[in-house]
Amino acid sequence: MEAKKKILHNRPIFYSFLALILSITATRFIFQLNVTYLVLISVVLITLIGVLIYFKNFYLILIIISVMLLGVCLFFVGVKAFEAKEYVGTQVVEGRISDDIQNNAGKPEYKLVDVKINGKSESNMYAIIDGYGKNLQVGDIISFESEIQNNKLFNLGSFYLSYYRDNAPYLVNAKLSDIEVVGRNFKLDERFRVKVKDLLYESMGTDNGATAFAVLFGNTNDINDEIYDAYQNSGILHLLAVSGLNVTFLISLLGYILKLFKVNRWTNFLVCFFVLFAYIYLCGFAPSIVRAGIMGIIFLACSLSGKCYDGLNTLGLAGIITLVFLPLSALDNGFLMSYFCVFGILTIHPTLTKGLQKFLPKFIADSFSISISSQIMILPFMASFYTNFNFLSFFLNLIVVPVFGVIYPILFVVSILCVCLPFLSFLLTFLSYGLSFVLLCANFFAGTSLAISLKPINAVVSAFMFAFFFSMSQYVMVAWKNKIVLLNIFATLMISFALVFDFAPIAIKPSILYSYTYDYNTVILTNSQNNSLVVDGPWFSAVNNGLISENANNVVGHIALNYTLSQKDMEKLDSDYYFYNPSLSAYEGCDVLTSNLEYSLGGFKFTRVDYNSTLIGVKIEFDGVSCFVLNGRISYNTSRAEFIDRQNYDYLVMGDVDDLLVPFEEEVVLTYDNVENSDHNFKDYGSMLLLLSEKDYNLRGID
Repeated sequence: MEAKKKILHNRPIFYSFLALILSITATRFIFQLNVTYLVLISVVLITLIGVLIYFKNFYLILIIISVMLLGVCLFFVGVKAFEAKEYVGTQVVEGRISDDIQNNAGKPEYKLVDVKINGKSESNMYAIIDGYGKNLQVGDIISFESEIQNNKLFNLGSFYLSYYRDNAPYLVNAKLSDIEVVGRNFKLDERFRVKVKDLLYESMGTDNGATAFAVLFGNTNDINDEIYDAYQNSGILHLLAVSGLNVTFLISLLGYILKLFKVNRWTNFLVCFFVLFAYIYLCGFAPSIVRAGIMGIIFLACSLSGKCYDGLNTLGLAGIITLVFLPLSALDNGFLMSYFCVFGILTIHPTLTKGLQKFLPKFIADSFSISISSQIMILPFMASFYTNFNFLSFFLNLIVVPVFGVIYPILFVVSILCVCLPFLSFLLTFLSYGLSFVLLCANFFAGTSLAISLKPINAVVSAFMFAFFFSMSQYVMVAWKNKIVLLNIFATLMISFALVFDFAPIAIKPSILYSYTYDYNTVILTNSQNNSLVVDGPWFSAVNNGLISENANNVVGHIALNYTLSQKDMEKLDSDYYFYNPSLSAYEGCDVLTSNLEYSLGGFKFTRVDYNSTLIGVKIEFDGVSCFVLNGRISYNTSRAEFIDRQNYDYLVMGDVDDLLVPFEEEVVLTYDNVENSDHNFKDYGSMLLLLSEKDYNLRGID
């Protein structure tokens, strides 16, 4: 009997990696009853198992099913490992300041490690510290009293990898005046990074120094927003993430140096291995550098042993190792972009290069091909951020990647030398000109008109897109005429589902969304006309994720009771009108929320609610219901509560209150904490969406 012809390269490790990603993400979304993912997972599994049964590849079916069961277990292990004790009231906190310091609404946010709460060792935490006077430094062990909030891994449907990767389930707010420095412990890796950072800033200036530090270690905390936007909008943001480009340059540099000393291949491998491991350690084991480092080490091991290097299986192995230690990384867009970028290069690049070489020189065709193939595969993940895609980025990468090929190795070597020999820091000044040139190019290309704003791409459409490009690769071994048929099938399915998801009518129900992020409420009300009114929301990302959850896309107004969006976020939100609490600062074009005035916008009516001349909240009416949103910047007391109760609202968003002093009976009450008279709270439910039907509602959890 004639054996069936093999049409797929056998890559069990890579396919197991895909199955692991699918099972972890499936577990997350199936328990949310997300219909899109249920359809996607069912189609993928039925198709895959059907093909494998046809080719009698039963052992691969067994491997994939086993891996998917492992993925389900890893999801729950990851969630359980992050869970932490909840503390009520003021606690005594002690922790050491690491060098991971960010800016949070103008206040420094420190990551505290070696944390103790009431004298007992605990997980890491973030501390937002307000005030002036003391100069806290990396390595300081600080002590203070504060209430402790529990960070949530999922908020408005988004996954917060930084909480998970840093093992930081706690958040505290503290006054600088209340903090006491009780000791100091400066770790070796922190000492090295801080020393390099200081040298870069001193020799290259703040802007280029921050960029150089990001190029070396992947930390973009200090990069100016304008510079970050220029890199992002021009399509070269990948240069600021330590990944395969850095590892390739580093291995090439080490290989050249070791070749000069004529070391044997074992010594070469060991030196490269330890240098790569040390570099991964200094970069904080970020997923992109872990992936690139593992692939680099396996490449070196293959060269040492004389074995053939298998890119897809190596990529899969790196992914499996990462997911075993950090299983919930499969839910992070950054992780997925890092791996699918390489997947695109491995699958699309060879075929595309052959086509481009017919009318372009080999070097240019190869460079174009790498840039195009990597960016095609990460489009669905980029689209989830609503970022811009610049068609000229392919040309820009031709210019700046070779420049970085010169800058990075020199920057790496000079930075290490300057740590030991500070007088050589003048060499860094010359590299500053190179970074200035790259920024000049980024600004020029970012300002062109060949950029489009990406919109979210449905998961099913993305899956067929990946299948389409994978079918083009050398890993699908069929004649080109059969490939064309296969490509047409996937293209038809991809376009059909895109049209269904984009143009199918969505039944809009009036709704109220309530979430909580970093001490601030996000409240989004959507009416039957598919117009939305936003109250607070600390950042554009929080508001945007909420709008996606409601299938809403038209913001007619934004009301700032507790927090004013940055001007940049206001522009992104693209609302028709902005209103703000007079006690807040605002920008040109914003309107003060005035007493005794009723506003009407897109089917909403809202008025400012005062008690004894103090703004205590805003009343909003739409589709036959009334909602009150409390101003969290004022104290809450019995008289104000009784006043609110007398107004006869249908829904109350009370936010972060210690207790509800009046037993509201008719109203539906939403709060942050689980207090006595609250109907639903963020701590128990996560982000909430109330689908309204006049006076009735259905509660849907988003997180």
